[in-house]
Order: sequence, then C-alpha cells, then structure tokens
Amino acid sequence: MKIAVVIPYFQRKPGILRSAVDSVLAQELPDGVAVELVIVDDESPLPPQRDLGGIDLPPPFSMILLDRANGGPGAARNTALDYLDPAGTDYVAFLDSDDVWFPGHLRQALMALAGDADFYFANSMHDGVTSFSYFEYMTRNHDVGIGAEPEARSISGRRAFDEFLVHCIPHTSNVVYRFPPHSALRFDSRLRRTGEDQLFWIMLARQSGTVSYSTAVMGARGEGVSIYREALAWDSVNAPDRLIDGLVFRNKLTTVFDLDAVQKTLSEKEEQETRDHLVFLCLRNLRYRPLTTLHAIRRISRELPSFWLHFPKTCSRIPSHHRTLTVQAAIPQPGPGE
Repeated sequence: MKIAVVIPYFQRKPGILRSAVDSVLAQELPDGVAVELVIVDDESPLPPQRDLGGIDLPPPFSMILLDRANGGPGAARNTALDYLDPAGTDYVAFLDSDDVWFPGHLRQALMALAGDADFYFANSMHDGVTSFSYFEYMTRNHDVGIGAEPEARSISGRRAFDEFLVHCIPHTSNVVYRFPPHSALRFDSRLRRTGEDQLFWIMLARQSGTVSYSTAVMGARGEGVSIYREALAWDSVNAPDRLIDGLVFRNKLTTVFDLDAVQKTLSEKEEQETRDHLVFLCLRNLRYRPLTTLHAIRRISRELPSFWLHFPKTCSRIPSHHRTLTVQAAIPQPGPGE
C-alpha cells in the first residue's frame, strides 16, 4: 500500500518545510505501508533544498522534488497529482508546507478509509482552538473543544456535499482520499485566494458514496506564507481579489452542479454576503487605495459582468452591512482558511 503526501512549497523563512517533513517521518504507520513525499517547488523565494539538505529518509519513506512556474498552491498540488500513477498510488494526503501532522494522522486515516469511504478528514489546531469549532455542523453534532473525547463518524457523500456547499469544513492539511477512483480530479488554480480547496472537496464529496471524519486533533496550522491569510485582512490589497475569487467560485457552483432549490438558496445567500463585503471594501478603498478599487472594478467587469445587475440592491445594504461589521469587530472571529 502506498500513500503519496503532496506538499506545495512557497516560503520565505527557513525551517518551516523541515518541520512539515519531520512530522511526516514521525507517522506511526502500519506494516506494509509506503509513503512518498511529493514536494512541489512553486518558484519559492527560499529554495526547498535549504530545508531538505541532509535529511534522513528511512524506509518506508521516499521523496521526490518537482519544480514548476509559480501558480499558487492549487496549481502546485495539480502538478503533484499529474505526476502520480493511479495504478501505484492508493491514497493521497495533503500537507501544506507550514503545517504539521501529529503522529497518528495517517494511521487514523487508513482505519477510516478501510471500509467504503473514499474521503477522510480530521480536526486540527488553529490559533489555539480546534478548526472544527468554527463550523455550526460540527458544534451541533459533536463536542469539538480542546480536550473533548474524539469521535469518528461517516456520512453520505450527499450530506457532505450539502455541508461543503456553504462551509469549507475540511482543512487541506488534514485530508486523505482514495486516489484511483478520483485520479482525474484537479484544483481550479484560478481561485488562488479562496474557493479552490472548497470546490475540490465539493467535487470529491459528490463522487464519494461515503465520507469519514474524526474530531480528533491530528495536526496544527503554522504561520508561514499563506495566500488566504494574507488576503483576509480588510486592509490587504488582495482582499478584493479574494472576494472576487469567492464570487467566481459561487458562480461556478451553479454552472457545474445541478443544485436543488435549498442548495441554490444557501449558495445565493453566501454570494450576496460576499457581494456586500466586496462593495464595502471597494468604497472604503476609494479613500485609502483607489487603484485597488479600480483593479477590482476592471476584474469584475471582465469576469463577472452580471455583478452589476445586483449593484443597486447591494449598495442599499451597505449601511446595514457596516453596522454588522462594527458589532463583529468587537468579537474575536478568526476562521480557518484553504
């Protein structure tokens, strides 16, 4: 049995990649399981060789380093998936280069995937809390606080599809899936700042009869280079692009999938909230960063011309949206990204 560990790499500080690789080498593996680390250098400003020099790879571990022109984490993962042979790879596990696994992650994943599940994900630590604690589905069905007794559950792919339409519950670094039946799936690398991971999970859930997950914390998020986190702040010049990516993602959902009435309503609600915040940021940036707003307007006109049909109603909601943001600003609300 072989597991391929896909690690896209783009970092500026030494030691980050080494920590991720060391966490793979520390996995408590069942007998007969081989692990290949597939590291993709996405034109990182800090070459990966600096962290990988002198590393000891005992059996059953092996490693290959692939190079590509910079395209973002989704494109880098696609390069790794293109390299893998479905006939010789049983499972794919994702790990971002600034994250780490806890020793039982792969063993737990293999146990969960031993039945009919094709897709598994686990809980992780993020900013001192568990990532599952941010999602209503998890808090409604489980105790996901620190120190809670772990639970494992399987749900239908259809149920997972419905949940993932609204919330990106799986964190990429804690996903493992059966590769041969899903070897054609790829990330939409155009959604560099948000949506590419969520769209992949939605497609994977749609193709899977069963999805398994564990509330056990099996990894931790780091603080290296993250396109999502860098674009999340209001004052980031990339924030409008992140929101536009979110609208492109929502638009793609309605064209790729035959959503029912309930699913359409949920997706449209998310789309409306994204439009509201995008217009709010663009108006705010007219004062502070007018060129950022101009770039956003041009991109919207080019990629989302139907956006302007909603513009009058969106503008009418801006005062209410601003009041909501003012209230939320007083409450710590970090959330897990792609």
